[in-house]
Amino acid sequence: MANLKDVARLAGVSVATASQALNGKYVNEKTREKVMKIASELKYFPNKSGRTLITGKASAITLVVINALGHADIVHGSTFFYHIIQGVIEVAEQHEHSFMLDVRNWENDDLSAYFTRKVNDRSTDGIIVIPQFIRPYDFIEAIEGFPVVFLNACNNRDKLNTVYVDHEKGAAMMAEHILSKGHENIAIIHGPEDHFDGLQRKQAFLKIMETAGRKIPEERQVHGDYTIESGYQGAKALLDCCKPDAIFCANDYMAAGAMRYLKEQGVDIPGEVAIAGYDNVELSSAVYPMMTTIDGRMHDLGKALAENLFLAMEAGHSSLNIRLVPELLDRETV
Repeated sequence: MANLKDVARLAGVSVATASQALNGKYVNEKTREKVMKIASELKYFPNKSGRTLITGKASAITLVVINALGHADIVHGSTFFYHIIQGVIEVAEQHEHSFMLDVRNWENDDLSAYFTRKVNDRSTDGIIVIPQFIRPYDFIEAIEGFPVVFLNACNNRDKLNTVYVDHEKGAAMMAEHILSKGHENIAIIHGPEDHFDGLQRKQAFLKIMETAGRKIPEERQVHGDYTIESGYQGAKALLDCCKPDAIFCANDYMAAGAMRYLKEQGVDIPGEVAIAGYDNVELSSAVYPMMTTIDGRMHDLGKALAENLFLAMEAGHSSLNIRLVPELLDRETV
């Protein structure tokens, strides 16, 4: 296996000069070209910087999650993104690429400047963007022509490379399941309405209920922020005002909080009040009774995002649209 000394010897330069040429330090252009040519022929890639200089590729992909002010941090505070990341890493390793995670903020960061730097510094070969919230995509121009895939590109799916889980289908499946159990006084603890997935889940659930003649009034629609505490407080508000016989929570953490409050009040689940969650995080199968939920297929989603990105990197696909269908897990709480 070639080493730096071999490159220096064949190029007729010192080891120090060869290292400087490969790592972007100042040497004259003729020497740099000679060293890089020899290194390429020997397939000597000393480190990430040298490999990028020689091949023009970083052999890395980046996942960028964009948070928003005033919202719970569901990147670091839950296992929701863990499975997406594991799926991305699995595919990246198959393609011999490393993985980088970056968390940005819609309000605090100049996203156009950030993506411009990301594209131009050659630290990554492609980017997966998880925008989460409904905001103007003012940074699109900065990534135009660069391999980028979005997770659920909100209302821009027809224009952008995107992979998404059909959360409207998932929420509709849960609504129909709750109705099939004979529940009538149904309530919902929904997520932030500027969170695209949360808005889809809420709207689809309410639509099925209205179509079935079980329209949910405002007092049985409680706002949550995807945390256990908001589910706890939401269940308290609903029991105080409405005495529902079923509560759909837009994620499993809120459902777990609702279950905790109901148990503290001596309410039987699902005998007196049914509880349904969404996402199928580990917590959903750890609580008792085991939570009925929707499996959002997060690991499959991560793999699909990465596979789509590598297609964009290798074949130049620019507007692929991939839809994953979630699955109902009928356990013990509905």
